[in-house]
Amino acid sequence: MKSSLLFPLIAIAAVCSARAAEYPKPTESPASHFQGTCESDPDGRKFAERACYTTYYPGDVGFGARYRPPTCDKKHKVSEKQKEMLAKAYARAPDYVRAKLCRLTQLFVTRPTSGGPSGWGFWEGPDRPPGKGVYLAIADRDLTSNKSVVDVENETVQRLLGVSDRSRRSRQSLLRLKSAEPSEPELAVLGEIAHELGHVLLADTNGDGVYANHPRRQVSGPPKSACFQDAFLNSSWEPDSFRKDMRRWVNFGEQYQNKAKNADAAFDLTRLKAAVRRGKLDAANDAISGVLGSEEFVSALARSNADEDFVETFKYKVLADAAPKLTIELRLRGRDINTLRLLDSGAVAKKVSCLRDLGLLSGTP
Repeated sequence: MKSSLLFPLIAIAAVCSARAAEYPKPTESPASHFQGTCESDPDGRKFAERACYTTYYPGDVGFGARYRPPTCDKKHKVSEKQKEMLAKAYARAPDYVRAKLCRLTQLFVTRPTSGGPSGWGFWEGPDRPPGKGVYLAIADRDLTSNKSVVDVENETVQRLLGVSDRSRRSRQSLLRLKSAEPSEPELAVLGEIAHELGHVLLADTNGDGVYANHPRRQVSGPPKSACFQDAFLNSSWEPDSFRKDMRRWVNFGEQYQNKAKNADAAFDLTRLKAAVRRGKLDAANDAISGVLGSEEFVSALARSNADEDFVETFKYKVLADAAPKLTIELRLRGRDINTLRLLDSGAVAKKVSCLRDLGLLSGTP
């Protein structure tokens, strides 16, 4: 299923058992697809020059002989303004992010439609030969806006809860994140890049493949650290609910069967969206307050499922390292909660340690 929302989130679709059987099931921890060497690129221009447009969407392709890798669309050219924004975002990125971005097989720009995705991250398994690619795409409209990080975060919450762009009253009534820092559009772009990169890295490390029957375990070996189970599942989620619907592909705003342990942070997106359609935003605001007030999740999107929890934690870590003075705050019960500060203690700090154990915060492949 395609998503028309801000962040279509891709690892890759589940493999049918017949197709998976064509490949020997790996038993060793996966070797990273982020290989090769990187040239010096302090201003990000070399990274930006690699970008090309694409009409490709990984969710539309098959496996084995049917599969074709992503390709560039030569009908459209990436503008100098778009390249400038990509270069600025790359230059602001921490070293461990640049070390991954410079090793991408290809960087794409997309032209989102009402029925298609905006950005995506894509990892090739052996059932999609050559099976060594790592790809990232970002929407062109995101490269020409002047939105801040909190602008993008607030829009993401709106889409997550089904608040229409045409409903000004609903947008104004929904709890909003704020920041005391000036708007820096390149940080907003970096946040979007980091999110999609987080999905690629989750697949590349097979970080969530801690159970032998995870679909990706058919083509990728067990993760070098099983910290996902302890730091994410055992801390914040019900492991049994995660195991009921494990997958290689996650769509924006889908909870699947994931259930959080903390009752204060529990919410049902289907019911919340239905309430929003009726103009009742109290439940939505309570949900936002519960998620961030629990101090277990960095964002409402992180609360949608365990894989998003992993990816959003990575994104927020990237933003915190790129801009130490940045604040992303929500006022709750008379105090401001800075979600970036959650990275330093409690359950979220444990999740950050897992990212480190899996190699996401390292500059080496």
